[in-house]
Amino acid sequence: MKEKLADSVYAQIRQAIISGQLSSDELIQEQGVADQYGVSKITAREVLQRLCHDHYLKSLPRKGYLLLEISHAQLNMIQKVRYQVEALALREVIRRCSDEEIDQLEGILNTPSSSQYDPYATVNSNFHLQIARMSKNPYLYDTLYTFIGSVCRYAMTNGASLITQVDEPHHRQIVDALRKRDMALAAEELRLDLQLSRDEI
Repeated sequence: MKEKLADSVYAQIRQAIISGQLSSDELIQEQGVADQYGVSKITAREVLQRLCHDHYLKSLPRKGYLLLEISHAQLNMIQKVRYQVEALALREVIRRCSDEEIDQLEGILNTPSSSQYDPYATVNSNFHLQIARMSKNPYLYDTLYTFIGSVCRYAMTNGASLITQVDEPHHRQIVDALRKRDMALAAEELRLDLQLSRDEI
């Protein structure tokens, strides 16, 4: 029961962040969250720490929490590491997955986003997270999930089009490359999708 309550509070605070109800200079405190949502201070702390882990907040010891702002330079560093992680996931998909499993990626591209406010519910996020799932390596999925959270956080503060933008030709080329078991082509299309130059990978 406690986990479901914590999940609900987490979702509500994350939604407040995504929708812009919380400002970047608003200090969030554990007691305030506990009072507002009717949970214990321990549950409030767990929720806020989870939001830190998912790159929505940063902790200020003995003070509270603030929205995590990510600079363009930090975003670029994240995308470089993300490329390496996702390229490994692509390699695992080529090695382990059937054509029918790869077809699931095509299905995602043909499905509209389920929410305009949830960055994890966009076609773009679903596509990349499905690649990580298909690698059958939960550590790749968890790592990529965190990176996507950071990219979405940057997009929320610097232009929401980055969250929902799907560079469909690159995504479809990734799917085609996976079907052909062509790792070089899949990696190149991933690089283009992440808008990295060759000397950044």
